[in-house]
Amino acid sequence: MKKKSEKALLKRCLYEIQKCEPQALRMAFGLAVMEALLPLGPSFLASILVSGLEEGEGYERLVITAAVGVVLLLFMNAFRSWTWRCGLPHSEYANDLVEWKFDNKNMEMDYSRLDSSEAAGIRARIENDYDWGCGAYYMIPQFQRCCSGILGIAASLVLLVPILLKGSFWRHWSTLVFAVCVLTLTFLTTVLERYTCREKEKKKEQYDISSARSNYLMRGGITYREGKDIRIYKAQPLIRSGLNEKERDEMVEVESRLEQRAGIWDGAASGILMGGAYFFIVLRAAGGALEAGSVVLFASAIYRLAENMKIFSRSRSEIMMNAGRMESSFAYLELPDEMPKGRRKVERRHEEMEIEVRNVSFRYPGADHKALENVSFRFTPGRKLAVVGMNGSGKTTLVKLLCRMYDPDEGQILLNGVDIREYDLAEYMKQFSVVFQDFRLLARSLGENVAASQLFEADRVHACLEKAGFGERLMKLPEGINTSLYRNTEEEGVEVSGGEAQKIALARALYKDAPFVVLDEPTAALDPVSEHEIYSGFHRLVGEKAALFISHRLSSCRFCDEILVFHEGRLVQKGSHTALLKEESGQYCRMWRAQARYYEDTGAFIA
Repeated sequence: MKKKSEKALLKRCLYEIQKCEPQALRMAFGLAVMEALLPLGPSFLASILVSGLEEGEGYERLVITAAVGVVLLLFMNAFRSWTWRCGLPHSEYANDLVEWKFDNKNMEMDYSRLDSSEAAGIRARIENDYDWGCGAYYMIPQFQRCCSGILGIAASLVLLVPILLKGSFWRHWSTLVFAVCVLTLTFLTTVLERYTCREKEKKKEQYDISSARSNYLMRGGITYREGKDIRIYKAQPLIRSGLNEKERDEMVEVESRLEQRAGIWDGAASGILMGGAYFFIVLRAAGGALEAGSVVLFASAIYRLAENMKIFSRSRSEIMMNAGRMESSFAYLELPDEMPKGRRKVERRHEEMEIEVRNVSFRYPGADHKALENVSFRFTPGRKLAVVGMNGSGKTTLVKLLCRMYDPDEGQILLNGVDIREYDLAEYMKQFSVVFQDFRLLARSLGENVAASQLFEADRVHACLEKAGFGERLMKLPEGINTSLYRNTEEEGVEVSGGEAQKIALARALYKDAPFVVLDEPTAALDPVSEHEIYSGFHRLVGEKAALFISHRLSSCRFCDEILVFHEGRLVQKGSHTALLKEESGQYCRMWRAQARYYEDTGAFIA
């Protein structure tokens, strides 16, 4: 991927902020105007008053001038305070909206792209970049300081030019010498500022390269869910060892030295500049080159000119580095979808819908061997299929292909005789209710988790939870289906066990009411009694829908019409439980015998 220039990235950043929250940059610019003009206001007013006194203006005129100036300064201060306070919420909101673009990208990009090593690498870069400070929240104040520096330079020059053009003031050798000294001092200061910023950035980049584990731990790798394991296994030293404290300490020490050196020079340069300006202008005024009023204004304008040049230089370096750090975020936004998007609508007729997997093979990107190879079977309405096999045999990969999280490398998956790639992707995914092996619940209300929506039918949620075996626990929840799960967002949130979470996930699949139901190890976290209830009521749960059930526990497959046996990515056997047991040399019979101690003669599970 071609690296974009910092200027192009800056333009993109400001465009995204402006598009998301236009008020944020407007407020920042208004604040910049006040920050640029206010430091010069008192000096300008003092210059007018001193000149008035020198020229013998009347008392009343001077009082009116002072009053108008003070009122104007008060108004400017009030406006500055207003833009600062009102701008903060807009800045925070703009940052939230810009970051939401990346969260939205995570939710909407093809799963195959989301799961790719390329996307994972960019996400790691984004985490590092945000750790050092980037995004709209930092960009907006940097934009404000840049504008303030530019406007301050312009305002200072507006005040200086008339003074320099008076008579022969600017042609005197001392004026030229003083101007060269000021420019040289300012140039050296800005160079040092840029050098400091660049060196800090280089050190951070070096730290990022060697601190992936440390960054992971500091940015959420440890949550309260890991608390029990950390304590029972005394893992605190192990975790602390991964924090790369030595590298971080070295980085902080280097940054401190750089900032210390820049701070000493900046303070010394400012003092020399201010003192030199007054010394120079007083000498010139004593020689009759300037009137008294111009002395104060000249010294103040020179000082503010130099200060604003430094402000602009530093803020420009910071905003450019910020823009550079946003490259990873924009690269993530620009990741193209790789799966073809069909346009065909799905005619949803439960009793007629059929899926055929025809000679399907699939290899994960970068993998050495195929996860599935030449797999074929039919998935018809009313039929209950079980898929069994050892770990890594391709069962979960099959689910991902059926749900079109990935497309097969070879072969086809057909829905009602039509290649599923011809269907609209969103339309096709509506046909599946799935309980994934690694399902997740959200820190939202129970009802919202079941419906996967803020709006839900309460009676239907209750019915699905009852079917899934969660009814007894539901009666004990303080607010029923409106009870919040987990404590991530609500202090009163309820922690549910793994088995309870699995029942909620099953209820979510039932609530969707899709024609195809896929259950990937749906009872792995359930106790034996709950598991038996699920199995014995499986037909009642899924009705006449087509159901595909994945399990390691072979006894749970006996209620299915057909069992598909996978081994090393191949479909090696298929048939009923009874028929497969008759093939004594087959994979299914070998697995059954290995698990036989967990079964009674009838095949029921023994705790």
